[in-house]
Amino acid sequence: MKKIITIILLIVSTIIATSQSSIEAKLMFISFHPIKSLRQADTKIYENKVDENANFIRSPGIMLSYQKYIYLTRLSFQISQGFFSDAISNFAGVSSLFLKYKFYHKYKISFSLGAGPNFLFREDWHKSYRYIDNDGYILNGEYQTKWTLGTELSLYYFLNKRSDISISLLYGHEYGAFALNFGYKYWLQTNVNFKDDCTNCGNKWKKGGGFKLWWKKLWN
Repeated sequence: MKKIITIILLIVSTIIATSQSSIEAKLMFISFHPIKSLRQADTKIYENKVDENANFIRSPGIMLSYQKYIYLTRLSFQISQGFFSDAISNFAGVSSLFLKYKFYHKYKISFSLGAGPNFLFREDWHKSYRYIDNDGYILNGEYQTKWTLGTELSLYYFLNKRSDISISLLYGHEYGAFALNFGYKYWLQTNVNFKDDCTNCGNKWKKGGGFKLWWKKLWN
């Protein structure tokens, strides 16, 4: 058993040391709540609403993420922590672990789709007398918490070897809500962790790679 654990740790440490990784900061400004049944019956509770029906909600906040590629430049995992002002203007947050797949990449533009568990927390809404407890949150002291499945569709635009800018559509940071985020990504490690039988080396553009990337392109 110890040998198996040692082998697993060696494999994981090798991936971490050699494959691409990045950090990203995303600013959140507004959320969209399209499903009426997932909103409170009395929309007067939503202090941050933009329109009368509370379809759009002001949700200023920030999302901080760490992304690590585990298979070439296609498959990665992303750990994120976000803090924002929720629909009734309380402090709220989301912690997430997404598996992301880059399904399109041409020149300086790429698209990625991610999904995974979200852990939501917010200041207790029971302090609002209009709140109807129908959204599945569990009361834990002064906060309410909830596990959900989150998704994220991201567009990235290459600026230089170390920097990208992004636009992301995030679902699940708040119950029944989508958020449009604008971000900046900084690459900590730009080298591609190539496989011997690399079939993904024909992309027109990748972060880093240098001579090794040129050699792989030549023979694949």
